[in-house]
Amino acid sequence: MGIKLKAISLVWGVFALAVVATAQHPVAPALSSNPGARYTVYLNFTGFNYTGTWAGKTPGNVPAYTLDGDASTFNAAEITNIKEIWARTTQKYIGMNINVTTVDPSPTGYTDSQRQTWYDNTQYMTHAMIGGSYNWYGAAGGVSYVGVAQAASTSNGMRTNWTFPVNGSGTSPHTCTAACAHEIGHHLGLGHQRDESNGAAYSNNNGASGNGSYAPLMGTTYTSQRGTWRQGATSGTTTNANDVAVLQSNLNMGPLLDDGFGHTQATASIMPVNNDGTVNTSLTKGWIMPKASTGYSAVGESSYTTDWFKFGSLGGTVNLTANDGTSFLQDGVADPGATMRCVMRIYNSTGTLVGTAIEDATTLKHSWSGFLAYGEYYAQIASYGAYTSSYEPNSRYFNMGGYFISGSGLAPVPEPATLLGLAAGLGVLARRRRKS
Repeated sequence: MGIKLKAISLVWGVFALAVVATAQHPVAPALSSNPGARYTVYLNFTGFNYTGTWAGKTPGNVPAYTLDGDASTFNAAEITNIKEIWARTTQKYIGMNINVTTVDPSPTGYTDSQRQTWYDNTQYMTHAMIGGSYNWYGAAGGVSYVGVAQAASTSNGMRTNWTFPVNGSGTSPHTCTAACAHEIGHHLGLGHQRDESNGAAYSNNNGASGNGSYAPLMGTTYTSQRGTWRQGATSGTTTNANDVAVLQSNLNMGPLLDDGFGHTQATASIMPVNNDGTVNTSLTKGWIMPKASTGYSAVGESSYTTDWFKFGSLGGTVNLTANDGTSFLQDGVADPGATMRCVMRIYNSTGTLVGTAIEDATTLKHSWSGFLAYGEYYAQIASYGAYTSSYEPNSRYFNMGGYFISGSGLAPVPEPATLLGLAAGLGVLARRRRKS
């Protein structure tokens, strides 16, 4: 079937952790992003005793993810990292027909050998093993077969890929995810995003780092703030794919998922507001995605979906923030590893622009604060559009993914009759104040 093998380059320091493999697997926290999705990505942090050879190499008994060298159990720091790696990986695939999970989907009671066979024979399956060193394979952050997730069946462990935290990717959630999510991309048919400027096999956007920095997920993203999908360019003999279009071309992947919020002012969703006037952040979690009608173009705000929310003001200061990233781990707090970069605009009931959110120094929060007279208003959440690097100006980075809204000073949207009553009450209050 023309299977290719891809490894992410090793550009991270070597970690000298001594790890003892064990047949007793520790228990990872149970986390799932989209149960019931067509595709399953199982992040295995608990170790795996591999039978036979993989790409002509012998993995053997690969230990669990560990920070302290004890692969028989997870300590508190390891549990925290596992949750963050899961959340960071989920961010990359949010809004797609993919469930990123730490829960083993194979039948309960199976041995590792039986699980290995089950993975190979289960369509739309990726077994992403995160643990151990690259010593059995060779220097790399991780390694994977390409385009095998959609196959009806595979053999010889092709449905398993590897991330090497001990001396490959590193154990930090940022770098471990950079390798793991990259290898999952290979399983789903993606090749590498190369440098069009110098032909380097793995683009890192010239080592971009710090707030507002980008690098392609299918290059190397060990140092960049955002590791995102990229719409590559063709330069000479180098062709870089549109990552999102390739992902969506997988068999039975189906359309990008709708987050359920209104996408126009006319169909705006009601902003969920708590009794104290704050936004209910657990009910404003959405995602912005490129449109199929544009060929999944990264270019231009209009190439992406938008979400609209309706809210009320009783006449006072309103504060609203669009937060880049999902909020799985702690409600109201953005998970690390955001791929989204929001634009938020505030409109009045007639569609007139009232204000535009200001991006903070981290480029991860976009806030607006101001006085709003009594009435109904709308918040529009949109994509920043494509990010373009001066280093590789012909490539475009997607700004897509999860977000949530927080804020204060809001009122629920009342029914029309209630609006009239409230307006009359406000008028009486104003007259009383003038008399006093």
